[in-house]
Amino acid sequence: MKKVLCLIYPNFSLYEVIGLTSTLALSLGVEIDYAGSDRSVITSEDGLACQPTRTLDEVVIEGYSCVILPGMTNIAPALHDEKLISFLRSLKQQEILIAAISSAPILLAKAGLLKDTKFTGGIWQNFFDYFEFLPRKNFKAQVVLQDKNIITAVGFAHQEFARKILLSLGLVDNADNYFKERNQYSEEDLIFTLSDEEFDEVKRSIDNTL
Repeated sequence: MKKVLCLIYPNFSLYEVIGLTSTLALSLGVEIDYAGSDRSVITSEDGLACQPTRTLDEVVIEGYSCVILPGMTNIAPALHDEKLISFLRSLKQQEILIAAISSAPILLAKAGLLKDTKFTGGIWQNFFDYFEFLPRKNFKAQVVLQDKNIITAVGFAHQEFARKILLSLGLVDNADNYFKERNQYSEEDLIFTLSDEEFDEVKRSIDNTL
């Protein structure tokens, strides 16, 4: 399995992608790189200061199976970041899964990736008349939508978005048990036990940090 690339930019939304990235890394053992236009600290929409692990210039796209774009409350900084838009434009020539949630499809549109692609997203309808590059005819009012190698979703559907990506990457055969809440839980559901081997590994990791 190749790595996954998550792009980060000012005001990006953590909650829209954190369930996906934590499952990829912790449950499925997928390595994730977080790339920004430069090495500067980037502040998420809820105020968390984040450090990119690499710059866009350092990305060798052939080493990745998927590019994830979180949404953002204020799109202006990312929209005017020509290095970011140029990077996205370069993905047209690549056979790679591209996944954008909430307002992030606007960035794909500016890079020309949605000219012939149906998409959805948390996009104010006013933007379709404001941005000439945003193709209203390709917008579909759906929760999650995949057209060719591009997955888009509205922001509140971050769990459905994550399940669609896991399936598209072939990481799971059935994604129904991921990111699923129940109305009620039995006592058995709330008791957690490691195997002896797993617990030995946990103890070793604790002892090695003392």
